[in-house]
Amino acid sequence: MVPSRTGIALSLACAFVASVGFAAPTQAADLGEIKSEQSQVQSSLKSTTQALGKANTKLQKAVNAAATAQRSLVQAKILKKAALRESKKAAAVADSARVDSEYAKSSLILGARALTRLNRKLDEQRADIEDVARAVYQQGPLSEVSILMSAQDPADFTARMAAVNYVSREQQSMERVILASSADAEMQEVKLTALADKATTAQAKADRELSKSVVALTAAKKQQRAVVQLRKEKRQAVKSAKMYKGKIKNRYERLKREERTLKLAAQKAVAAARKAAAKKAAAKNAAPQNAQSPSGSLTWPLPGRSKGGGAGPRVHPIYGHNSCHTGIDIGAPSGTSVIAAGQGSVATVTRGGPYGNAVLVVHSGGLTTFYAHLSSTSVTVGQSLNAGQEVGKVGSTGWSTGPHLHFETRLDGTPYDPMGWYGAAMRAVPC
Repeated sequence: MVPSRTGIALSLACAFVASVGFAAPTQAADLGEIKSEQSQVQSSLKSTTQALGKANTKLQKAVNAAATAQRSLVQAKILKKAALRESKKAAAVADSARVDSEYAKSSLILGARALTRLNRKLDEQRADIEDVARAVYQQGPLSEVSILMSAQDPADFTARMAAVNYVSREQQSMERVILASSADAEMQEVKLTALADKATTAQAKADRELSKSVVALTAAKKQQRAVVQLRKEKRQAVKSAKMYKGKIKNRYERLKREERTLKLAAQKAVAAARKAAAKKAAAKNAAPQNAQSPSGSLTWPLPGRSKGGGAGPRVHPIYGHNSCHTGIDIGAPSGTSVIAAGQGSVATVTRGGPYGNAVLVVHSGGLTTFYAHLSSTSVTVGQSLNAGQEVGKVGSTGWSTGPHLHFETRLDGTPYDPMGWYGAAMRAVPC
């Protein structure tokens, strides 16, 4: 998350408090604050750009996986169609085999019935010939001769001969019929056995083909379900990757907008700094050099120079938001001597940061004075000072738009308007 401008300013102020023992605001925000924000935004942009690259890679992988799943689904559909064709073919073969089986079974039933009829007829024929054989036996082996010898005349003999021949032919015919019927019965039994085998074979074939059809169709459906599930998962992966990329892209775009805003702010800050410097220069040239210094219980740190900006709430000169100025500003040319406002000892000498070169002096009664934006310092930590002794030179170091002294007074760490020691009412800074 990109920190706000106010958050950055407060963070820098807190850092300064840790180093000098009390909080002190900026004299005037300048390019330092903007550059700090720009550095953080650029750092965030760098990490976001890397994240965007990873998001693109993740999305591409998800898209490739989805495409692979789609191709697998197409292949699965082709396999399913082939399995369906094989299933239909196997089902057709099974149906044909089932028809053959049913036909063979029907033929078996009809053949069995025909065999029954043949056996019945054969039994009847065997009964007839047994009757003839029994009659011949009862008459004896010479019955035909007796019949012929008992003829009364040649005509009777001829008639008797014809009768004997007829009986003989009938007997032979019945034997031939019995033989033919027996042969038909045996042939019918052979056919029935073949039909039974054919019916059994056809039924087994039908069962095998139907089993193959079911196995192929089940396998095809299972593969298609697996591929459909895979495609669903890959589509969800693509959706998630797109959402992730969208979030990263939105963050990237917000950072780019912030970067552009900061760039414009930097340009405005430069213009404002130049304008303020020109205004201060004009005021310095126009101000009388023998201005009377304010008098009071403390010595004025810049004799002959008048107070500029006062302590209290103010509008931020760069960003336009409300801020708090806990000291006063005294304009003077760079290099002008800055003196101690009273007797005390040097607590800290700092360089860099919002206040540039600065000196903190501790006095009696919980009073401290603070001198900032110096071009150079003239004291060391622990050094004892008398009122009027030089602590440094006026400058424009730190967050400053031109040469001036930022002067603060505090009682037990609470900022007070310095003018309370120079004839004005004693009051804490109201912000």
